[in-house]
Amino acid sequence: MRLAPRLPGGPPVAGDRVRIDDKGTQGTIREILPRRTVLERIGSGGRVRTVVANADLLVVVAAVAEPALHPRLIDSYAVAAVAGGLDFAVVLTKLDLPHDTVLADEVVGRQRAAGHPVLMGSARDTALVEQVRQLIDGRLAAFAGLSGVGKSTLTSALTGVARATGEVSDRLRSGRHTTTDPRLIPLPGGGAVIDTAGVRAFWLPPMEYGDIAAGFPDIVDSASRCRFRSCRHMGDAGCAAEAEIDPVRLASYRALVEAAESAEKFARGGAS
Repeated sequence: MRLAPRLPGGPPVAGDRVRIDDKGTQGTIREILPRRTVLERIGSGGRVRTVVANADLLVVVAAVAEPALHPRLIDSYAVAAVAGGLDFAVVLTKLDLPHDTVLADEVVGRQRAAGHPVLMGSARDTALVEQVRQLIDGRLAAFAGLSGVGKSTLTSALTGVARATGEVSDRLRSGRHTTTDPRLIPLPGGGAVIDTAGVRAFWLPPMEYGDIAAGFPDIVDSASRCRFRSCRHMGDAGCAAEAEIDPVRLASYRALVEAAESAEKFARGGAS
């Protein structure tokens, strides 16, 4: 399959629907059809990159150990999911390894309080695999997260299609990149998964304050009890979130808002 020169909106990504010209010996992708949902991030050179298109659900797979659990990364993905029109869920893996149970319980509590489904277990356990299958429920789900957390292991177990899996670096205790080609793989019985490449960081694309807030539904709910309707929950007087929201989660929200504001100021300075 070839791409038409200067393909509008190209190149296509996993999940894209395209128009193909099948004349000749090799088909040519002529058009990328409008995307219903997107997962976007900042790529190399500071450009916004679409990672997945038309998925219904973003499942962040996070290990409780090897590599270490990063709650703020999960929050970043939640914001990206809501901004892109996807449902959001979390799967915690490697519960069979020694880990910080207090931190894991806190992450589970915060995400469930925000209304996000959370599943837990080992990526190799049949029970967890079946729970994930029920979570997907015939939809198109994208798996995302750090390298080495078990995304490809889950994908292989769900689909029966072998995906490369890697060990965790002894020196850094972080995952090695094994999936470099995100693929849409159908599930037996309906639905499909996209196993995205592992990351070490996930940088949100430029977005408005309201888009970030929408990724924290528990904080949005508290807004109705703030003293001022314009409260941004950034230390404003009479902010209900100060008393109602877990301090660590509130700090995560504020860090994302501050990062977005810094990126906006940088963009304005670069354009002047």
